[in-house]
Amino acid sequence: MTITVAAEAKSDWRRATGTAWARGLPWLVPLLVAVIGLLTVDVPVGAILRYLAYFGLAIVVPGVLILRALWRSTGNWAEDIGLGGAVGGTLQLIGWGLFTALGRQSWLIVWPALVIVAFAAVPGLRHHWRIAEPRPLPLLWTWGLVIGAVLLLGGATFGVMAYHPMPPNGTAYYPDLLYHLSMVNELTRAVPPELPQVAGVRLDYHWFANADMASAVDITKLSPIIVLYRLWLLPTVIVALLVFATLARTVSRAWWTGVLAAAAFAGPQVPLWWDTNVDLSPPLSLLSPSQTLGMVMGAAAAVFLIELLFRGNQPKTLWVLAVAVALVGGGSKPTVLPVLVGAVGLAALFLLIRDRRLPAKFLAAGSLLVASAVGTMLTVAGSTSGSGIQVLAVVKLAAGYGAASGDRTQPGQGGWILPALSSGSVLSIIGALVVFVLVIIAQATAAAGYGLLGPRETRRDPLAWFLLGALIAGWAGYLLVDHPSVSETYFVRTAIPFSIAAIGWIAVVQAKKHRPTPWLVPAALGLGALYAFVLLWGKTKPHGTQFGRIVEVARPLIAVLILTAVLRLAWPLVVKAWPKATGLGGVLALLTILAVPTASVAAQNLHIHGGHQSKTFTSKFWEVHPDEAAAAIWLAHHSRPKDIVAGNAYCRPTGRQQPGCDARGYLISGIAGRRTLIDGWAYTSQAMAKQGAGGARYTKQPSPWPDRVAITEEALYAPNPAVLRQLRHQYGVRWLYADRRDGPVSPRLDRLASLRHRQDQVGIYELTGPP
Repeated sequence: MTITVAAEAKSDWRRATGTAWARGLPWLVPLLVAVIGLLTVDVPVGAILRYLAYFGLAIVVPGVLILRALWRSTGNWAEDIGLGGAVGGTLQLIGWGLFTALGRQSWLIVWPALVIVAFAAVPGLRHHWRIAEPRPLPLLWTWGLVIGAVLLLGGATFGVMAYHPMPPNGTAYYPDLLYHLSMVNELTRAVPPELPQVAGVRLDYHWFANADMASAVDITKLSPIIVLYRLWLLPTVIVALLVFATLARTVSRAWWTGVLAAAAFAGPQVPLWWDTNVDLSPPLSLLSPSQTLGMVMGAAAAVFLIELLFRGNQPKTLWVLAVAVALVGGGSKPTVLPVLVGAVGLAALFLLIRDRRLPAKFLAAGSLLVASAVGTMLTVAGSTSGSGIQVLAVVKLAAGYGAASGDRTQPGQGGWILPALSSGSVLSIIGALVVFVLVIIAQATAAAGYGLLGPRETRRDPLAWFLLGALIAGWAGYLLVDHPSVSETYFVRTAIPFSIAAIGWIAVVQAKKHRPTPWLVPAALGLGALYAFVLLWGKTKPHGTQFGRIVEVARPLIAVLILTAVLRLAWPLVVKAWPKATGLGGVLALLTILAVPTASVAAQNLHIHGGHQSKTFTSKFWEVHPDEAAAAIWLAHHSRPKDIVAGNAYCRPTGRQQPGCDARGYLISGIAGRRTLIDGWAYTSQAMAKQGAGGARYTKQPSPWPDRVAITEEALYAPNPAVLRQLRHQYGVRWLYADRRDGPVSPRLDRLASLRHRQDQVGIYELTGPP
């Protein structure tokens, strides 16, 4: 008997081990793609291995252990790693804050090590190293996610990173990346952080994603440049893919909806394999790491909230995970918590109306999320200055709006309603509405989730109203907020994982009634390509009278409506010819909506670039000369982290810095990574609040700190001992970055300050003595 039991146990162990290997080995494929991709964009093997070890041992392992200790395992390693990546990132940020506040950043590795040691040493915690009740997902799920990961990683490296050379190897640098680079450097120095562009002023921005990178810099000792430009994004998008798939499966309880979600996010990245581009297809982004991390944390928090609110008794410690992860989401992107509040709020309202009572856990969740939203808005969720309310303000961003409506107002201008709608001109109103409908079509993936209102089964489920609440909150922010940089688009991007989860659920409901057939997928891809073609074919440059311009702008809309009508009329004939298609029209429509973004990106790419590899990012406006970048790198290597620099590179393009210039120059605070007396001020709250003043965008507003600009220019262009002493003693400036291209640097500076480095047109001077 003993021998039989032992044999069965050994057989079970072998079966479990074999299953684990079968599901684990395929993940070597995306790992290989990531390594090859990084090598092609000049990342050393040592840096790749170091970051891989960091992410695995400092983020994933502690995160998975804490996930299982405070909640449970999902039953499979892939989903555990996805949610564990979000939990581990949250845990790491807590450690980063503590160690940085104490000035012990170099010891940060101790923080994740303590977790690992505790779970290895304490007997009561050791069982969390394994899955107690395995519920492995089918191999098709594994391969579906693996293929999605391959597409994402290849697109990110071959397509996006190749487009953005790392400083100092490029000729121009996208300003947002340099701005994020300045914050990563700052967050390795202090918490609470200072504004790198204006030393001594509090950093008013949603900087948690940058702090996440700073913690990686602290532990790996890699440069902030390589972490931001190359290494941080790849594991983050893999965690995103796993979390989005987990959300979809959690909602629908069907494994294949996770694959559907992965396809929806990864598919649009396919063209990046053969052509470079400025960024990933939305909602994932290299240029906005705050959006990428915020969306991951928001989706992970949604998984925890669904389990807490809709899935029976859960351990009270799950509340800790849900709130902590949601807080990190809110500190990463201000759009995350409003979307979660909308989700919980609408579900609670539905239950209140249906049952005439409000469950305490909904009240608790809503209260905690609202408190979190208020807290983050008051502390870290900055960059909202200049925002207002204007109905359909986002339509201004759409192509053809100005031509169709005649409205040329900038974001942040025009009152409470889109100016074209309040103009009193019938043609302007029609033109604006045409463009608005095209905007809805462009965001069809985020709108299709409203289909939950259709099936009776979902319409009566409070979980459906949770998802609808997220969608309504996201769309409300998108259509009502008016931000100087049109950042209201991030609201609807944050809601996309909820919409895709809803689409999957609707498909499951329909599949229960009518068995789907394999031809649905190729049919959806074909129809998606057809819609993409007519959308692209319909586009033309508007000209002529306003009525003529409206007709030309409306061509894609007319084409879509005609195609939809033809397909609707033809569907009964399809069903008659193939009876198995009965009842599957709705599923086909949803799959087609998910396929359109992939087909549109591919069609647009072939139309614009002809399928040929485009060049890396080049721009005369954002050009950084080799000597400017090299001098900044020298300064980074020869100055102390908290040194303050005064320089004259705060505007772009290169040239005499004059009033009205574009104040997005982040060469010193970004590439050199040092605090500055004054650097590009465009993204400060003070500048954004001036959007539209004098008819100028916030990027071209005068400096909110004119005294700092004045003393910097005096020190470089008309120096004297008194002004240099004032820089040193009053402002704590230690270094001068003097670029002759940006102004008439005085030769007297060579006598009054210590020239430490000369790089062609740039001189680096040191002001000695105590501050």
